Amino acid sequence: MLKGTGVSKGIGIGHTKVLKNEEVKLTDFKVDNRENELEFFKKCLNDVIDDTKKVTEKLSGTESDIMNAYLMILQDPTLTSEAERLIKEEGYNAGYATKVGFETVEEVFKNMDDEYMSARASDIQDIKQKVLNKIVNKAELDLSNLPENTILVSEDLSTSDTAKLNLKSIAGIIIEKGSENSHVSIMARTHEIPAIVGAKNIVKKLTNDEYIAMNGSTGEIFENPTQEEIDNLTKIQKDLKTEKENLSKFIKRKSITKDGYKTEVVANIGTPKDMDAVIANGAEGVGLFRSEFLYMDSDSMPTEDQQFEAYKEVLERAEGKRVIVRTLDIGGDKDLKYMNLDKEDNPFLGYRAIRICLREPEIFKVQLRALLRASVYGKLAIMLPMISSIDEIRDAKKIIEEVKEELKAKKIKFDKNVKVGIMIEIPSAAIMAEELAKECDFFSIGTNDLIQYTVAVERGNEKISDLYTKFHPAVIRLVKMAIDGAHKSKIFCGMCGEAAADERYIPILVGLGLDEFSMNPTKMLSARKMIRSLNHKECKKLAQEVLKMSSAKEIKARLEEYKNSL
Repeated sequence: MLKGTGVSKGIGIGHTKVLKNEEVKLTDFKVDNRENELEFFKKCLNDVIDDTKKVTEKLSGTESDIMNAYLMILQDPTLTSEAERLIKEEGYNAGYATKVGFETVEEVFKNMDDEYMSARASDIQDIKQKVLNKIVNKAELDLSNLPENTILVSEDLSTSDTAKLNLKSIAGIIIEKGSENSHVSIMARTHEIPAIVGAKNIVKKLTNDEYIAMNGSTGEIFENPTQEEIDNLTKIQKDLKTEKENLSKFIKRKSITKDGYKTEVVANIGTPKDMDAVIANGAEGVGLFRSEFLYMDSDSMPTEDQQFEAYKEVLERAEGKRVIVRTLDIGGDKDLKYMNLDKEDNPFLGYRAIRICLREPEIFKVQLRALLRASVYGKLAIMLPMISSIDEIRDAKKIIEEVKEELKAKKIKFDKNVKVGIMIEIPSAAIMAEELAKECDFFSIGTNDLIQYTVAVERGNEKISDLYTKFHPAVIRLVKMAIDGAHKSKIFCGMCGEAAADERYIPILVGLGLDEFSMNPTKMLSARKMIRSLNHKECKKLAQEVLKMSSAKEIKARLEEYKNSL
């Protein structure tokens, strides 16, 4: 039996499709007509861009976000400048110039101190391979047309590869690289596909079309499984299916503990299309509408009317339930080519989110006008991201009031009582929670960034992924400070990071007094079931116990023990 790390629960039984990276063999010959060669290179590049756009158009939510970031790298002139120079000035053929030119840029990214930028080297490597395939007319593997019950086995799966998958054909995913927080892992959990990462040398150990079985919870991989092993795994698979079917009875139930403590389980969405899953899973509202997808899915700044229509659609479909829209959150890992933002050495600590909106108020005002106009169609709340100080809240609220006055002057209707809240995702905001709560109507804790900024670990870095943990005592204490600060001012506090959906973490959040759990729609019913199984008083005792601990490992073990005891 082979072993890796299980990152998405479920049982996969099927035949392997082993993906091996085959280098295109190139020579450094020179051409007579440099102009024609340059045009050929640009055509191949544009073909890859067009292919990527077609794939991206079919996506939504987090996957759309990731693919748009990939597309921006693909269209960045910095990527192609060296390859173009090698053709124009030195006369090299397009293939050789692409290989050498792109690898020069790839090496620069690999050596960057910033972990996020360093990780982009794998995207450049993937782009290079796709352009080379066009140049040598090599057909790419059609990942959209794989046989049913295929188990994908690879060293890694690139951003573009995962976007092309026909997920209905995939019985499981096994890769050598990756971590619990990598894109592949998140995608697998979102679509409920069993997945294992960290399976060392798996590409060499398994052959193509081999019959195998896998357990996405334990990380176990069974080559040519025995009938007994198949029977055991099939039983687990059946139990998981029964569990999923049983969850349907929680669609219309309230998110309330056995002793009457009331919470709400709401959804994270990226586009109006995501409302189908929100409704199907019985969400009590939308806790995070990532409005930046409206910007990232466009070649130019979306107009006020385009934004208005999107917000209106979501509010109408929510049927009076609260919809929290996060204002434009770009920068860091999200860029907009048409904004021409400067490249930064450390974008996660740079010019992003509310910092951009406050310094470029005309962009901010367009979004605010669209939001306020849409507010008459439902229960809208506006959430400001990346708040680090009280001055930022006051400055943002001043701009909001200016927009309200502009709408009044034009006699345009809007809800005058729209709530304005902030994300708690920077440690300074959690520490100042009591003071910040006096300036706004609600909090939502963004654990993904809060963990990253608290423990100084970039969440996508597999080398130190074990250090990026929601179980760190400092993170839990900051969460407590945020919740306590909100409650002292009698405003509600939610959480929209991935921790809100973790069944090991939910009991302590209930114990700390969290009011709202916001997550991917596919996780909501499991979370609601968990909340309804809890006793609030017991959870408070658990929270007090955990707050005295100083080890992330001990906290994780204690919370897992508590979950298993339920």
